[in-house]
Amino acid sequence: MAASGAPQFFQLYMSKDDAFNEFLVRKAVKAGVKAIVMTVDSTLGGYREEDVTTKFQFPLPMPNLAAYSDTDGVGKGISEIYAAAKQDFVPADIEKIKQISGLPVLVQGIQSPEDAVASIDAGADGVWVSNRGGRQLDGGPASFEVLPSIAAAVDHRVPIVFDSGVRRGEHVFKALASGADLVAIGRPVIWGLNLGGAAGARRTPSRCGCSNDVKHFSRT
Repeated sequence: MAASGAPQFFQLYMSKDDAFNEFLVRKAVKAGVKAIVMTVDSTLGGYREEDVTTKFQFPLPMPNLAAYSDTDGVGKGISEIYAAAKQDFVPADIEKIKQISGLPVLVQGIQSPEDAVASIDAGADGVWVSNRGGRQLDGGPASFEVLPSIAAAVDHRVPIVFDSGVRRGEHVFKALASGADLVAIGRPVIWGLNLGGAAGARRTPSRCGCSNDVKHFSRT
């Protein structure tokens, strides 16, 4: 595993194939991850006009999605990958992943208080408020708009992770003040990597004031 000395979460995009889901989770557990991030809001690919125009395909198969890929080593397009994705999530899926992994499970993609409560009732150890940066559904609510109502419904029962659109330290402070316990960043780290290599990537979270603390979810 890359960065084997750092705590890792495993992001699980569930397949329609339960056996494949179990294979991925057990592989992640064996690799030493600290928690499973169960992504529930990306069951279909968004309509990305640029990808349609350019006929975008991943240049190589993603290692964790190898079962979705051709045997000739050629990557697939977004729509082909999502064709194999699970679409009918139910609370029992959370319970199942917890049983298989024996790890804390965070449910990512929460956009309403009702879904947050349902996730907690099913055993989720954390909820992750996210709209994937608007890349899947650009007409949905901004994550920050729904964060306060979700935080009120969660009422400190489990930690809340927040992401989408975090670019500056003030965004982090506003999210924390609105009920988030942890703030995750994505694109700024890539920008830091592009500008300053590994050192730039390492500096980005501290410059943003973002937390990468995972102690809330570690095994006791």
